[in-house]
Amino acid sequence: MEHFSIIQSLCRIGLGANEPAFRRQVERLQESLLASGAEKEAVVLARLLATSDKGSELRPSKLSLSGGMFRGERLNEKTPPPVDKETGAPLAEIRFPMDADTPLPILGFELQKALESLVMEWSNLDALGAMEVHPATSCLVYGLPGTGKTQIAIAIANRLNLPLVIARLDGLISSFLGTTARNIANLFHFANRYQCILLLDEFDAVAKIRDDPHEVGEIKRVVNTLLQSLDARARIGLTLAITNHENLLDKAIWRRFEVRIFIPLPETQSREKIISQYFPPLRLSDVQLGLVSWLTEGFSGADIETMSRNVKRYMALNPQEEFLAALRSYVLTNAGQGAREHQKLILSDQHELARALYKEDARVFNQANLASLFGKTQPTIARWLKAD
Repeated sequence: MEHFSIIQSLCRIGLGANEPAFRRQVERLQESLLASGAEKEAVVLARLLATSDKGSELRPSKLSLSGGMFRGERLNEKTPPPVDKETGAPLAEIRFPMDADTPLPILGFELQKALESLVMEWSNLDALGAMEVHPATSCLVYGLPGTGKTQIAIAIANRLNLPLVIARLDGLISSFLGTTARNIANLFHFANRYQCILLLDEFDAVAKIRDDPHEVGEIKRVVNTLLQSLDARARIGLTLAITNHENLLDKAIWRRFEVRIFIPLPETQSREKIISQYFPPLRLSDVQLGLVSWLTEGFSGADIETMSRNVKRYMALNPQEEFLAALRSYVLTNAGQGAREHQKLILSDQHELARALYKEDARVFNQANLASLFGKTQPTIARWLKAD
């Protein structure tokens, strides 16, 4: 780029004055260079911006902290999303905040508390400024499919009353040489222009390990562009990324995220809460709730939601059937889900199932509750259990 050395000097001098308006123009220039393929010049400006950040961190102020995050223009319903210049396909979906009281998905107590703490952090920039600290601006959420990762991102955006720019990164990949990197640069240019939260879905699609022998040179260029874009956005807005395959991510990508959260499959208490959320208007007794929780060991929240629909359909069409029949019907049509031993027992004879449940938890599956569950008398249940 002709006369870039002069531009570089002007940017260095201007950034030294710590003026937010000037810094924003340098950021826009860096993003434009990256989008146009001038990667060397974009890297130089990214380093200048990072150096400026380090200097300003020595003197953080309440005013600069509050104004420095979530800045830019306001998104509205008429704002067009960024598009792939080759195909015209949108690079992202814009989701506007709906309900500020949107709850986080049901998670374990400690994890729920940690996420609530992060939301508080992003909601109270001035309080952080008083303590001379910056909020975390990047968060990687990973775990098995159906565990609520996308729901977490939507809930955070609603709580902060900010639009969520959702980009499925597998959709940004192009067969045209260089287009994938340009799509990523254009996506970040859009997100950096507006007040929003950027969500990078299917993150592993472009954040792969660069030394993977099965990947071509193009993926290395794509990862480098992604790294530069994440660096440039670090002081502009909040970036969330979600993946089901964290083992595929490049190590340098991991280091770009200040917060990394693993979302596990729900444990017993969480499963019971999820069941209670999705099964109404079907009312479950305590023993039926315990049975469904036992059967769904190894299920994700999404799996339990799917199961609830199956069971409710069966009970609506077969109101005279027992609840156990609905569970057996579900297991027969959804083989291989969750704990296979539990599925096998649900399909076994009543005597064997009753003994297995009693051994699992004699408090929940006591003789009275088992009698209610199987429609038998307590003496009958007692004989079944003694036959073990």
